[in-house]
Amino acid sequence: MTNRRGLRFAALGTLLAVFAVPAYSAYADDPTPPPPASVTDVNRSLEQLRAEAAAVQAEFAKATIAYTNALKAAQTTEAAAKRAEAYAATKRASSEVERRKLGLLTAQAYQLGIPTVIGTESMLWSLAPIAENLQEIADRQAAIKQLGSTQVAQYNAASAAENAAGTADNDAKNKRKAADEASAKAAQLSQEVQQKAANASMTMEGQLADLAGATQLSEQLQASRNQQAKSRWQTYLAELTAAGVKPPGASALRNPAKLPAGYKPLTAAGKAVAGAATFTAAGRTVKVLPAETIRAVNQAFALLGKPYGVSATGPAKYGCLGAARTSWAPYTNLPALISKVYSNYHTVPGASVQPGDLLVMGSRSVGLYHVGIALGDGEMIAADEPKGAVVVTTVPESLYAALRPTLGTPAKLNSPPATTTQAAQFRCGNTPTSYDVGTGAWTWPLADGTYEIGTPFGQSGSLWASGIHTGQDFPAAIGTPVRAVTAGTVRVEHPAWAGNLVRIDHGNGLETLYAHLSSIDVPDGAQVQAGQRIGAVGTEGNSTGAHLHFEVRLGGDPVNPMPFLATGGTSLGWGGYSNGMIPANKLCNITSAHSLRCDAATAYLGLSSAYQKRFGKPLCITDSYRSYSSQVSLYGRKPSLAALPGTSNHGWGLAVDLCGGIENFGTTQHQWMLQNAPRFGWIHPDWAKQGGNREEPWHWEYGNSTSA
Repeated sequence: MTNRRGLRFAALGTLLAVFAVPAYSAYADDPTPPPPASVTDVNRSLEQLRAEAAAVQAEFAKATIAYTNALKAAQTTEAAAKRAEAYAATKRASSEVERRKLGLLTAQAYQLGIPTVIGTESMLWSLAPIAENLQEIADRQAAIKQLGSTQVAQYNAASAAENAAGTADNDAKNKRKAADEASAKAAQLSQEVQQKAANASMTMEGQLADLAGATQLSEQLQASRNQQAKSRWQTYLAELTAAGVKPPGASALRNPAKLPAGYKPLTAAGKAVAGAATFTAAGRTVKVLPAETIRAVNQAFALLGKPYGVSATGPAKYGCLGAARTSWAPYTNLPALISKVYSNYHTVPGASVQPGDLLVMGSRSVGLYHVGIALGDGEMIAADEPKGAVVVTTVPESLYAALRPTLGTPAKLNSPPATTTQAAQFRCGNTPTSYDVGTGAWTWPLADGTYEIGTPFGQSGSLWASGIHTGQDFPAAIGTPVRAVTAGTVRVEHPAWAGNLVRIDHGNGLETLYAHLSSIDVPDGAQVQAGQRIGAVGTEGNSTGAHLHFEVRLGGDPVNPMPFLATGGTSLGWGGYSNGMIPANKLCNITSAHSLRCDAATAYLGLSSAYQKRFGKPLCITDSYRSYSSQVSLYGRKPSLAALPGTSNHGWGLAVDLCGGIENFGTTQHQWMLQNAPRFGWIHPDWAKQGGNREEPWHWEYGNSTSA
């Protein structure tokens, strides 16, 4: 592994050395040289490293889940064994009492010379408990009266008690054996988890250098891609100038049937395009866009490289909608909600998309969550959270609609799909950082004992169109019942890759997918509950054998399902990196020993400054960003307290543990934090509050800013 990792990193370093981005001219007559390699292909190297990290985390989560289940089983069987042993002891004591009574009667009969009616062997059995106490018999006359009438009855009672005690003993022995086996299995899995933890930690530490190198290469290539797109746009502007075209205003090009003199309609897919035209000069025909559109695209290019910021609208940072709003101002003031943007502007067919059009991403299931500015040729400019900047990027498959602001407001407003704030926040890296499905509301898609753990999330390969596996596979026999993991609304689909697919919308941007089914047992639109059967395992579509392909999607993006299955909730991704695997150059220092995601760091420093004004010293901090390996180490030492590695908000650089009095409920410092920290986006989560699921007065998280 080490050699392969070293070779890959060496290759990335070589690429960086050979393909350093040259200084490009801003003019069309100085053409941009082609990139050293396909930007998309090389970026896949970074994506592959991220996928490898996710796969390692999934593998460790899988082992941890097995150990956790085994530990619970061991605890359950141990409790059952102790109950059975206590019950057996009670029954054995009762048996001894009844047998002693019979022994006394038998001894009396022997001493009085009265013939026994229970046989020699039974007599000896009955005497065993009192063999040393024959002199205890006192009233011979009373014994003579009792013997004839009670000896047989007492023998039957003693025999029944002995049988009950024997049954209880056997049950206790069986339960003890099961408890010992469960304990041994838990101990074995504990060792395996520790070994996997060590392997995962070592692997992740080794990948950090690769990620840093691949990140640097990705940024170099992104800059090259940005410049290429800008050069192509400047070439277009130069062509307009050479043709003597001064682009007219938007109103002049709205109606293809009433264009200014010398202009002709632009056609796409055999139809005239509203809001654009063509002009022919010296035998050359050029496309003409409105002056307002050209200005918007120029402004969009001016934003390239500006940092991404949650809900930011500039001038220093831009969020999902911020870049589009700034680009199209002042011609039109885009609404602050993406759903309102979709409502207020004319939609245009995908075949006639032109530079400057607003591209709205989303789906009917999770709503609308992202906006880009079209450039043509499948590219757009957008504030991209994973890239951390405004960049030229590929138009994603989640394109919902294209809008043309220069056509004005439609006579009938567009009706956007239902959405929630959370759905947009998941996709755009906004305030929420975790998703909790609620205690008891989450179950596994297949029953225990009916499946194996197969191909993990994030594994790379040519079998998948995206290049990586977007779910978790569970090999199982064809016909094995498949269950909904939690309540939601069913959508039945039949895509080629899945054959038969059930997609369940759980609200707030959360979806689960169940693919390759041999049968579907619920109708489209049905409401289902956790654990309800929805279909059966099959091998339909792009499948190499009988299995369930299970996905969890947030805001339309696939995420690792294993933490959900392990905990009933999970922390969400940021920047395209795996939890605890964020390169140091993507974080910002808050002290010499602590760092956070940069927006969280800025907010923390503001909070610390306010705290210092009140208490005369800055915030006292003991923990901040926590690498995956350190999460594994902590979990190994404190499994009952630490989060499952790969799910902690410390691993996103969005959590801190504080001291200096804040670590105790009821102190002046803690009360001040409760009252003031939310103003800076820092909150004390419900689970950590006094009386919460796990009281941790010292733990604070960034991500619920009152301004977001």
